[in-house]
Amino acid sequence: MEDFQPNDYRKRVLAVVQARGGAGQSDPFELYDIPLAEADRLTDADVAARVEAVWAFWQKSRDHPKYRGLVLALLAAHDQAGPELLDARRRGLLAERVRRERDDRDGQRFADLDAAVARLVQRFGGLPEDKLPGLRQLAAERGIDADAFALRVRRYKVLPAGTPARPDRPAVDPDLLRQVRADLDELGRLSGETPPTSLLTLLGLPPEADRDEIRQARDEFAARNRERRPDRRRALVDDLLAAVTALLVDADPALYLDALAADVTARLRPAVAAAVLVEDALTPRHYTGFLTEAEEHGLDRGRAEAVLAELAREHGVDVPDAPVRAQPARLPRPAQPARPAPPAQPSRATQWLEPLARARAALRAGRPVEAHEQVAEARERAGELLPAIRAVADEVEQAIREAGSRWRQVEAALAGRNLRTAARLLDELARDAADVPGRDGRSVAEETAAVREQLARADEMVAAAGRSHGAQRESLLLEALEIVADHQAARDALAVTGVAPPARVRARRAGRAVVVTWQPSPSAGTIRYRVLRIGPDGASRAVGVTQVTSIEDGGVGPDAPIPVYEVLAGRSGLWSAPARSGADQPGPAPVLTAPVALNAADRLEPATGLHLAGDLLRWTWPPGCTEMMVVWRSDAPAGTADDPAAHRRKVTNARYDVDGGLPVPAERPLHLAVFGCVRDGGRLLVASVCPPSARLWAAGG
Repeated sequence: MEDFQPNDYRKRVLAVVQARGGAGQSDPFELYDIPLAEADRLTDADVAARVEAVWAFWQKSRDHPKYRGLVLALLAAHDQAGPELLDARRRGLLAERVRRERDDRDGQRFADLDAAVARLVQRFGGLPEDKLPGLRQLAAERGIDADAFALRVRRYKVLPAGTPARPDRPAVDPDLLRQVRADLDELGRLSGETPPTSLLTLLGLPPEADRDEIRQARDEFAARNRERRPDRRRALVDDLLAAVTALLVDADPALYLDALAADVTARLRPAVAAAVLVEDALTPRHYTGFLTEAEEHGLDRGRAEAVLAELAREHGVDVPDAPVRAQPARLPRPAQPARPAPPAQPSRATQWLEPLARARAALRAGRPVEAHEQVAEARERAGELLPAIRAVADEVEQAIREAGSRWRQVEAALAGRNLRTAARLLDELARDAADVPGRDGRSVAEETAAVREQLARADEMVAAAGRSHGAQRESLLLEALEIVADHQAARDALAVTGVAPPARVRARRAGRAVVVTWQPSPSAGTIRYRVLRIGPDGASRAVGVTQVTSIEDGGVGPDAPIPVYEVLAGRSGLWSAPARSGADQPGPAPVLTAPVALNAADRLEPATGLHLAGDLLRWTWPPGCTEMMVVWRSDAPAGTADDPAAHRRKVTNARYDVDGGLPVPAERPLHLAVFGCVRDGGRLLVASVCPPSARLWAAGG
């Protein structure tokens, strides 16, 4: 997430939102300038800083001559919209909803453009050059920028200006096509054979067959089908022959072949993308294999070449000069007796079986790129896409797609400095797809070495911190987290130390706002302060997060009394106990202790060995203790067992043994504490303090 730029925000967000119709036509991620794509990997601290910066900008823009009304509306909605972004769990749920809303909104924005493009393609067979300015104007009026427009239309062929329109040709009903495909697949399952790829294949005819040939083959096929006993297969054939009549006899067969070409284009698109990803080009070997596959799906040579030309254009590569193969012979009609096939030559079988075996071995060894090359060689030697070759090819393409997805996860982890997560993902890549490179061309081994080096540096700092004390220890732990944001040992060590709260929180009037000030936390590192306004009903509302020791609250009416404010100090995702205004505070107190009276439960030994096993919290029970109170918070460690901002659950050792631990929420991060309990005349006494050994910080990510 880039730094907040007020002038850029005014042009890029405020102007767009106002032109769209106001805040009601937007969402919190856009209004607070938080990239939706980064919502899952941003920390609460980063989001809080952005919310604070945007809120401060709104405050300064109250009297802007152009955006005053919009800004006042945004300020009025801040108390409801802002807090949703500050909590990781709520932010994740909001992000899912916003993605769906944006997809719907984008669909509406692109609907007119897509309709115009579809009409031009239908009339001209592509997009004439002299029609592009009008399309760009239409896109601009719908809020579609130049890059999005180019991406939307790049798959269509650009024709010279003045290209004459083609005669109108009716399109094939897509529902009918889907039904035909489903019926052909079911027919293959019932007969135990490979399903026919098209209606023409069903009749044993090539794509070039004319209507008279199709009519004759249909009649012969129907006569044989009537001789069958009534069953599901006979009914399916009747339905398919009705489709033959509708699509190939009563209508132009070329329309059906054009519809098949669109289906084959969608089918081959992922495979062509994988081939181009690996080679940065469409090699002659790949081109020949894809051409064969397109023809096997029922296309004639001309349409198959047109499909590959379109896919190559989509990926910005050229079509290679592939050797021209002989046109495939016409398939024998089912009415004619089948002629026995000549025996396969052992040498030919060996030719394609050997590279296919090497492809399987490479796939098992985690080298799908190498396997892709061997599959292409097997297909070329066999001269056709045999079922065995197709099965391995599908596995290879799936492995390459999964590797691409995992590389994107690695990039996101590296961007957030979550190097332990990145190392785990890279280990999975090394196991399953070691020869698939990343976006910048770096290999798995190179990226893993760089990540391991940084992890080793962070481990050395954590080890040095274990031998240090005081501020030096904290500085080393913070430096380790600066390198590796998901270093659990460093976070656990900092959680034990805690964060000292600020002191002497004061609130005073300053014009139409309330100014809140405080003395800084003495803890080391970069400290952020979260400021909350406490309402008369006891509910807290976020004012903002800042790195300085004062903040203005413009949300209090001029006649309202000055409310109570709470200020929490935080660093690296850990937050201190709150410090309140209206009380003299001589100085910060330790975050994990509280001046409370001791009771019989405080004489118990604390729980030790806290750890998570899946979604179960486990620990070692102290001698003589049969009940414990587990307390958790997502924003800060709980000070006491009755912390009003925490959740709690009592567990007995019998229930613990039955469940194998205590189930805890899946949300992360999570601060957990285990307080010992004893019974006094039927009354449950809970320990007033919880030492570091009975606490656990569960990191997110």
